[in-house]
Amino acid sequence: MHALLLLLICFSGSIVAKTLPATNFQATHNFIKKMVKNHQFNKDELLFIFSKIELTLADKNQKKKKPKKKETMSWDKYKGLFITEQRIKDGINFWQDNLAVLKRAESEYNIPVEIIVAILGIETNYGHKKGTHPTLETLAKRAFGNYRRKKFYQKELKEFLLMSRENVISPLSIQGSYAGAMGYPQFIASSYRYYAVDFNHDGKVDLFSDPIDAIGSIANYFDKHQWRDGGEFARPITLQSNHLKYARLSTNKPKKNTQYWRNKGLNIHQDIKNKTKLAFISLPQDEINETWLTFWNFYVLTRYNHDNRYAMVAYQLSSKLKQAFNQLIN
Repeated sequence: MHALLLLLICFSGSIVAKTLPATNFQATHNFIKKMVKNHQFNKDELLFIFSKIELTLADKNQKKKKPKKKETMSWDKYKGLFITEQRIKDGINFWQDNLAVLKRAESEYNIPVEIIVAILGIETNYGHKKGTHPTLETLAKRAFGNYRRKKFYQKELKEFLLMSRENVISPLSIQGSYAGAMGYPQFIASSYRYYAVDFNHDGKVDLFSDPIDAIGSIANYFDKHQWRDGGEFARPITLQSNHLKYARLSTNKPKKNTQYWRNKGLNIHQDIKNKTKLAFISLPQDEINETWLTFWNFYVLTRYNHDNRYAMVAYQLSSKLKQAFNQLIN
């Protein structure tokens, strides 16, 4: 009886000991030291904010687990999550409420209004679902824990603290997605620093509560990623069995021009010029995959999220939003 009780106490203690304030771990102190040296942060302030979050780190002897192979959700199911009558209706309402700002963003950055509205619809349902995860804790866990992309999250944690300081926001007050994306457009910290803009000219960049800054920032993001004015996105294409190898599930940047693909025997519509660079993607279906011919602006959409399904949803949702808006005003 006593032996069993002692065993339970020891076992319980071992679990509790693994979840501690972040300042109990050497990795945190190493990070703080770099931030003080390289970016002139106040050491005591960093110690304070990191003491307010808790981390659970893997044992030193524990081997890093290989990530399980992700099953790819079929394209029709993925599309069904985002392209709904309600999301289109809410998008039209957002469009009407922010019409002047959206037009200004389109004019200044040459990014179509419907693309900006579609991105906001996919990311946060037009600002209604921005995430409730404490961003500092989210990034610290991934930066210091046993995660596959530790270096990426260490960089994002650094960018997050710089972003917070530059915009005079308490790092402990910020909430976002489970992976550290924030605000209306779900920018990661580095994107916030490099692409967010003060579009309402009030002297601060606020993607958390200001849809105007969010609209301008999305437009600026695509502009900086070399959006081509009036460029086409995608066309469905039927590929012969010996050409299916050219269509990829992963992002495929257009590198070869139309003439190259025609020489390979692909039947490409004659209105596409020989010099136009193209790519081909495959979207997984439960039975037969959809294949699409894609242009440069489709690739630019994948700079926001590298999943081809995401870019295709953004393109198709934007088309439906534009159609619904035009019907409303005509």
